[in-house]
Amino acid sequence: MHVLNKTKPKLDAVMIHKIMLAVLDALAMAGAFYLSFTLRNLFFAERGGVYTPNVRHAIFLAGLIPLLVGYFRYSYLYRPLAMRRSMEHLELISRSWLVFFGFFLALIFFMRIQLFWEHRITMFFFLILGWIFLSFGRLYLIPGLINLTRLYDRKPSQVLCLTGAAEARRIRDVIIRESLSNQHVIGYLDGDSPDIPDAPPRLGSVADAEDILARYPVSEVFMRLHPVDYNRSIGLIKELMGRGIRLRIALDQFGALSERVPQLPEAEYGYIFINESPLYRMEIRIKLFMDWLCAAVGLLVLSPLFLLIAGLIRLESPGPVFFRQKRGGHGGKDFEVFKFRTMRQNTEEHHKEAVRRLVNKEYDSFGAASQGAGLLKLTDQSQVTRTGAFLRKTSLDELPQLINVLRGEMSLVGPRPLPLYETGLFQPWQQFRHSVRPGITGFWQVFGRSAVSHEDTILMDIFYIMNWSLALDLRILTRTIFVLMTGKGAL
Repeated sequence: MHVLNKTKPKLDAVMIHKIMLAVLDALAMAGAFYLSFTLRNLFFAERGGVYTPNVRHAIFLAGLIPLLVGYFRYSYLYRPLAMRRSMEHLELISRSWLVFFGFFLALIFFMRIQLFWEHRITMFFFLILGWIFLSFGRLYLIPGLINLTRLYDRKPSQVLCLTGAAEARRIRDVIIRESLSNQHVIGYLDGDSPDIPDAPPRLGSVADAEDILARYPVSEVFMRLHPVDYNRSIGLIKELMGRGIRLRIALDQFGALSERVPQLPEAEYGYIFINESPLYRMEIRIKLFMDWLCAAVGLLVLSPLFLLIAGLIRLESPGPVFFRQKRGGHGGKDFEVFKFRTMRQNTEEHHKEAVRRLVNKEYDSFGAASQGAGLLKLTDQSQVTRTGAFLRKTSLDELPQLINVLRGEMSLVGPRPLPLYETGLFQPWQQFRHSVRPGITGFWQVFGRSAVSHEDTILMDIFYIMNWSLALDLRILTRTIFVLMTGKGAL
């Protein structure tokens, strides 16, 4: 499996609420689609006759509905912000629907589907009706159904805080003030902070978490541990994900992430909402198939480029075309990574020493100078060939890793595979990055770049693993293309 062995999220009121929103979005789009034809025929039949959508249009619509739900999920329309009646929610609905409608118009234009592009009046009705149905349904219909069925009374959502007393009180007050979901904070676990007036009850220390989770039907956990103990945090994260509990982690637990990364998933109350989609396992299968397909097509299309690069490498210096090295893979299983050779001879000992100093935070003059080069590019520059320098600058030296993707050892997107002499220096919590298949490009390569410490790169990889989705992979791939086009350094 590509990512963590997560248990399906508990079917409490919050999860049912999200499912209701997704069903509403699908029905709103389908209803707007067919009603737009009805209104067009009712008021404008004299301008060209009566037009009725056929089976082809129904199939096209059925294919678009998952895209709509997927895009709305990408736009955070199934997060807490979208579960209450607010101006921010309406603005998000409007912006997301307009963007999706623009995609819809582009798609029907290039596919030349009749009864769409040729009839602009029908499309105008579709645009307006879709917005009305989505807005009314999300802001009034769904909240009304939830109140009528007393959903949150019958399927309560209980919250546990792995925080101090003051933070637990703040979370409880924010939930009561801003959340439509009527979640109940049952207490907090922190044996170090003093009790304060009007705080939720202290249920014990963080060490008691497993016992508390067995005793209480917890649906959601807010985590903000100070001082940060990554070994303890990762252990708790694995335990919570294995129980199907929704997890919210404070942004300040991820080191420099909030400062270095400009595009983060929606954070509310200072917490990141870790991915807990019920479609998680299906998305994993889609990712595996897309990795295989893209690698196969890429190797076929790029074969002439491979031959050209191979010729240039052999002309400039003797030796093999490919550089091969053992790297740490999924589940700690080693594999041999492929790259185009960019150096005249092996300088692995130089790289080993550089990595050792960076991991151990030995920032002498060598280490400080090396940080700007990127953790995987620490080499003796005098040994880099002219062809190799170009390959490194353009990241073309990474292309042979499509072979690793085709063999199932790597993915297009994931934490970069690291040499065994680097992973051997890892602390226990840093091994968490091996719970997924490594990738050709990754989160910190396009968001953090080389301006982060070694520890920050691991934290960014862990953030990616915990918040993984197909939408996040697409964002990383898109940003990778822009990084390469703008020439902001190799990956």
